Amino acid sequence: MRHENLIVIGTSHIAKDSVRKVTETITAEKPDIVAVELDHARLHALLSEQKPRFSLAALRVMGLTGFVFFTIGGLLQRKLGKLIGAVPGEEMKTAVKVANQIGARVALIDQPLSITMKNLSKIRFREKLRLVKDVIFGITGLETEKVNIDLSKTPTGSFVEMAMRKVRRRYPGLYKALVTDRDNYMAHALMRITKSEPDSKITAVVGAGHEKEIAKLIKTVITKQQQQI
Repeated sequence: MRHENLIVIGTSHIAKDSVRKVTETITAEKPDIVAVELDHARLHALLSEQKPRFSLAALRVMGLTGFVFFTIGGLLQRKLGKLIGAVPGEEMKTAVKVANQIGARVALIDQPLSITMKNLSKIRFREKLRLVKDVIFGITGLETEKVNIDLSKTPTGSFVEMAMRKVRRRYPGLYKALVTDRDNYMAHALMRITKSEPDSKITAVVGAGHEKEIAKLIKTVITKQQQQI
């Protein structure tokens, strides 16, 4: 998505192709600001290469459901990343690294992890049971789709839409906490940056599952602002 001085690019958190895409885009565009789908806690963990570990403090902040999601999600991403020789989150780390190389500022636009984890803990009990069953037996609904996926590349828009649609239908609470709420947070964060720094070029790096909705939200806000003028 490109609008005036803002570019939003969607990536896969485990794809080698995304690292190349991020490097090439930032190098070519030479933005003043590189916005990334990270908060302070996740950036620190990523740069220090900390591995998720159990702690009572984290459990209290995230809630049991949030902590379980955090742990399972991290294990799954690392497993897939190992299979294709890519490190989860490498494209975000690369975005920060390249931004520093070209002298661009880094903006952290994601919702604080603690808030996301708390929202996950509020999911309805029935949905939690469904998720646990699906994790154990592998019944996610995605296996009914006959698609060929190259994990080393950023997924196509059609696959992302199909996957997100199925997740939203089967796990509405999970989808709201992990996707919808964060889409809104990141879109508004980007709008605040563009409004406060209208002359700055901005390149935003977000997950492929967030790209389309963030672009839609930004365009909606811009349209409303133009109608009010």
